[in-house]
Amino acid sequence: MDSPNNRFIYHGRSDGIGNRIEELIYIQEYCIENRLWCIYVWNNSGFRSYLPLITFSRIIIVRKIEPSMKDLEIMKNNVFQRTKGFLVKYDFLFKPPSMVLEYDTIVHIRGTDRLTDGIGDFSSYNQLNMFIRNTIHYLNSNSDIQTYTIVSDDEPYKETMKSEIKKKYVELCYDQHESSAKDWLDYYYLTKPKQSIIMCCKFSSFSITASILANKKLLVFSPSLGTNLPRYKANIEIIE
Repeated sequence: MDSPNNRFIYHGRSDGIGNRIEELIYIQEYCIENRLWCIYVWNNSGFRSYLPLITFSRIIIVRKIEPSMKDLEIMKNNVFQRTKGFLVKYDFLFKPPSMVLEYDTIVHIRGTDRLTDGIGDFSSYNQLNMFIRNTIHYLNSNSDIQTYTIVSDDEPYKETMKSEIKKKYVELCYDQHESSAKDWLDYYYLTKPKQSIIMCCKFSSFSITASILANKKLLVFSPSLGTNLPRYKANIEIIE
């Protein structure tokens, strides 16, 4: 590691995986451009608690500040900016299940806590159902896509989509992993399509940041342009 003068501390968000990854993407670009190292404090003080099962170049992820770090500068997030096209250097800290088949695209259906009145980054129930119908139509009518898979926290939506898509569905494996690691496995699978990720919701930092790590196209619906999506500078394409 560079000298102590080239290190700083950043206290991360206690939030979902996608929001944490967004911070780490910005910080890595800043560190590479300025020849710095970041001590990133992985914050589990809120209601969302995850193991830090990912690593980023020039970032050291820790659970707490050690005495040897107490004199380092604490950085605020207003200094970080993202450049579109910046290639993120990262690796997962777990061995994923063996994949037998590849998939052209992966759909991320986000429901549960993102379903409210449809204002801002949230979807309404009717809007999510529209996204699902449009995703089904898009996959069935696109000859370039022959294989697909789905990650979702809502099994009924997933089963509905599977029953109506005529392309080959690739089954994902979770059997040998703890249930607490399912979110990380979903995220891993989102980074592995051959072609693209479909964000089947109005907004999700989970699928947006996965598309950035994977350097793959993120397919979205036009209502997503009115959310915080543009700030991520992902490689997006609008589908109707």
